[in-house]
Amino acid sequence: MLKVGIIGGSFGVIGLLPAFASIKNCKVVALSSRHGKQLVGFHSYADWRTMIEKENLDAIALAVPPKTQYEIVKVAIKKGLHVFAEKPFTANLAQAKELYALAKKNKIVHGIDFEFPEIAEWKKTKELLDRKTFGTLKHVSVDWDWQSGDTRYGRRSWKTSIREGGGALSAVFSHGIYYLEHFAGKITDVKSAFTFSPLSLNGGEVGVDMLLKFKGGVTGNVHVSCHSPGFVRHRLLFICERGVIVLENKNAIVDGFTIRTFDKNGEKILRVSKDTGRKNEDERVKVVKKLAKRFVKACIAKKQTAPSFADGVRVQELIETIRRKSRH
Repeated sequence: MLKVGIIGGSFGVIGLLPAFASIKNCKVVALSSRHGKQLVGFHSYADWRTMIEKENLDAIALAVPPKTQYEIVKVAIKKGLHVFAEKPFTANLAQAKELYALAKKNKIVHGIDFEFPEIAEWKKTKELLDRKTFGTLKHVSVDWDWQSGDTRYGRRSWKTSIREGGGALSAVFSHGIYYLEHFAGKITDVKSAFTFSPLSLNGGEVGVDMLLKFKGGVTGNVHVSCHSPGFVRHRLLFICERGVIVLENKNAIVDGFTIRTFDKNGEKILRVSKDTGRKNEDERVKVVKKLAKRFVKACIAKKQTAPSFADGVRVQELIETIRRKSRH
């Protein structure tokens, strides 16, 4: 039985806790959040260091800001604990490389919460691309718009501080960098431009637009905005030799994605069996559960899982490249 401790309030409680608690051969024994939130059936701590020292844990799962995650993961690895980390992995590339090297040296299992490719419709889209159902992929386009709570309510948090791992690129589109390479292969070149708003109180960008090149000749363009009042969409467009695949949802995070395909015969809507979560459960739980189950299985078998810290390092490397190559 793998004994797991959860560190982080908010998504730690509504996302990681139910995901890990539902897995066979896994027991969540302790929770650490800033306010020491009390939950029946778990040992609760206000301080994560105390939890790690007092509890006989095998692994930890994190839902904390990058700066805090770096501190926690260093301590956990040195104690021999397996780690399931949040994205973005760290606030900068040097920290990411340091943690990955420590993890390899201490031979701990490490996972990271890049969840979008686990969604049923995303898996089906990947299958269509891999099978070349519409021929070779030529171009991929991403449009992702919403309004963050930080700009909407005037909050000052790490998510609007580039130095702390925030800004639209790092805080959210770290997911996108991972899934773009998942679909289209290694990114080899990028040009970028950032947009800003005085409503981002720590000065982090509220938008980024990119032109991309991938290994193998695929091209791409990306538009991301976390300051689009009243407008929510997440759309991926895959242009292939003989057709187009559109993967899209609105007003949700992981729920509600549809797949539409277009070719010489017209439009077709693909029906994919839906992932169903429990009533009143956060929509992300059913997706995170897939990664958590894979992580638990890897810990018990003492084998590595995926995505891992290596992917966290790769994404952080690209984040810094995109920032370096931006034009303001």
